Formats: sequence, structure tokens, C-alpha cells
Amino acid sequence: MKTETVQALLDEVDYEFARKEPPADYPEVPRIPAARYFDPDFFKLEQEAIRRCWVIIGTEHEFPEVGSFKVVDRWGGAGVLVVRDSERRIRAFYNTCQHRGSPIIGEESGTVKRLRCLFHSWTYNLEGDLIGIPGRRDFHRNLSRECNSLRPVACDVWRGFVFVSLDANPVPLNDWLQPITDEATWFDGLRCVENSSMTLNANWKIAIESNIEVYHVTTVHPETVSPSLDYRGTAEELYRGGHSRMMVPERNYDSQAVRREAEKDGVAAVLTHSNLSYLLFPFHLTPSGPKWGENRGITLQTFWPVDVDRTLLEWFTMVPDWHDGEPPEEATFRNAYFDQVMEEDTASVEPIQLSLQSRAFDGPLTSYHERRIYHHEASVDRLIGVEKVPEHLRVAQVLPTAD
Repeated sequence: MKTETVQALLDEVDYEFARKEPPADYPEVPRIPAARYFDPDFFKLEQEAIRRCWVIIGTEHEFPEVGSFKVVDRWGGAGVLVVRDSERRIRAFYNTCQHRGSPIIGEESGTVKRLRCLFHSWTYNLEGDLIGIPGRRDFHRNLSRECNSLRPVACDVWRGFVFVSLDANPVPLNDWLQPITDEATWFDGLRCVENSSMTLNANWKIAIESNIEVYHVTTVHPETVSPSLDYRGTAEELYRGGHSRMMVPERNYDSQAVRREAEKDGVAAVLTHSNLSYLLFPFHLTPSGPKWGENRGITLQTFWPVDVDRTLLEWFTMVPDWHDGEPPEEATFRNAYFDQVMEEDTASVEPIQLSLQSRAFDGPLTSYHERRIYHHEASVDRLIGVEKVPEHLRVAQVLPTAD
């Protein structure tokens, strides 16, 4: 994180604590149309658009050796097989044999020497090349091994996190994540020590939008989050690609003391005296965690859309790699703490879904402090293509964004 970015964050926190009303140039944003959260046709548009996004499916630590694999099935179609190949590169393919479409791998994870179809034992190497066809005599001599290799899926790694995109020609991952790629230096080398999940009977956007504002902290988290964070000083940044950043200062935040610390190490000062979280568009959140040794951890939250009114919420306590030793025991307590926070955060999600579907109100009204919610919805429309969104469901593109 650049020095000027740190200074801008600290300036904004001071401004937020001091302001008496929204900025004079902040637009009066309209309500978000309620049907965006329950219309099945709109959900289909979202799902098709999400297939083009880069999303996190794990970390390099899950692929420790040649042949280490993981199968991820989150897109409502064929699963994705991620594997470390013979040259130790991490690759991804559709988990689909090019003979009859059977899955190649049935387990969720493990280690293999080669990839063999569960149905007819067509065999592929770790690079996805077709290397074995049982009963070859029964197939035409012109059958091309090259044309029947596993179908690749875009895969890349950023700071140890493994991303995939189902887009046939996605933008480079580094470009997709900008400007976060230049800021989140403390993400390097993190490893999952504990994780939890829950399924919510609610739309994925309700679930994630309940976690990207802190207006609710004093009422929903009076004994967990509120004693340590002061939401009134929250500094937010909205990025053109749909990502956003939120810095929530600690209770009894001392601006001058933090600025003095920032002169020595800006990132350390920010992370010590606030919670800094990114939304990696469309559905990953990364609230910062405590210090483990010399480095910081995060909690990675993921909100997978399962159906128009069903969401798989997963969270992972990520700490610096402990290598061959034992993982830090206290990290288990951190995950248990986040379990409680998530129980509190999600308590209102399903009732909100029912309210929206019953036409009890016209849709969410967002304040200046809740602008990340509006920005998220506007970014979904841009991802889909605003012209493809039915007019009665569109979110007006009125908020300014940073590059």
C-alpha cells in the first residue's frame, strides 16, 4: 500500500468522524428494486455474468505436490478440476471426459498420478492431454487425441490464492483485481487453519450486503464487534471494477498517534488500529485479522449463489503459513469468534428475503454510509450489461468510482 493511499485513508477517517451530514455532492440514490432479489430471470442473468468473473477456489497450500487436486462445483453445471501438473503449475479443467461427459474425478480432493474417467477409463495426463483410450480399435482411426483433451478453464494465482474464471477469454487476473493487487500486500502466504459454512434461504446479494456496511454494528454486534470498532469513522472507497474497500477504526481511535506510527510503517499502523476489508467483486470479503507472529491474517468470506433464494456462505480463517509445524492453536478461537459474528450477521437475512418477496416495501434504501451496497448492485448491472437488465430492475449508475 502506497504512502499516499495510507494518508488518504487516515484523512478520510478524520473526515468521517467530524462530518455532520453526507457530503454536499453525494447524490440522492434511489431505492434498489426489490425484485432484483427474487426474480428468477434476473438471477439467470447474474449467474451467466458471474461465470465470467475471477473467483477464489482455494490457496496454493491445498496443492502441495504434483498430482494434488481439488474439484469445485459451484456454478450449477459441470464441476471444475484444479490440479498441480508435472511441472508444478496449477491448472484447471472442466471435470468432464470428452468421450461421453462423465466426471473424471469423483472425490473432492486428493492426489493422483493421472486423470482417469470414472465411466470408461479414458485417461489424461496432469496437463489434460488424452493419453489412453480403452478399446481403441472400436473408434475411427481419425479420432484426434489433441482435439479430445480436457477442456481447460482459466486459472491463475495471486498472492497464493488460486482463482478460476469460466470465461473463455477473461481479462488478466492482475487487471481484474486492480487496484487491490497493489494494496493488499499482507495477503501473501496465507493458509487456511479453520473454516465454517452455512446455507441461507436468501438471495446472495442480501447475504453479502449485510456484511459490507457497519451501520448495524452497535445493534447487531453489541458484545462481539461493537466493543472494538467505531463505525462512525468508517472510510470507504468504491472501485470501477466492482471492488470496494472499507476501513473501520478501533474504539478510542487516536488520529495523531496513528499518524505518528504511519510515518514508520503505514500498513502496520492501519491494520493495528482498524479493520480493513476488501470486497473482491462479485462475492468475496476479506476482513483483516489479528497479528500472527510478524504478519497479519484475514478471514475470507465467500457468498456462493446457489439459487435465487439460496446462498452458500463459507468463511476461512487465514493465517501466515506455519510450514511443517503445528498451526497456531489460538486461530481456532478466532474462527469460533467469527462463527458467532456470522450467526449475528445472518439472523436478519432470511426475514429480509421474505419481506422483499411479500412486497412489504419497494426495496432497500441506502444511506451514504451504506453506499457500498448500492455500488455492489450497480456493479452487477455493469457486469451483466446495463442494456440487458430489464428497465424496471435497473440500478441507476449515479455513484462516482475510483480507478
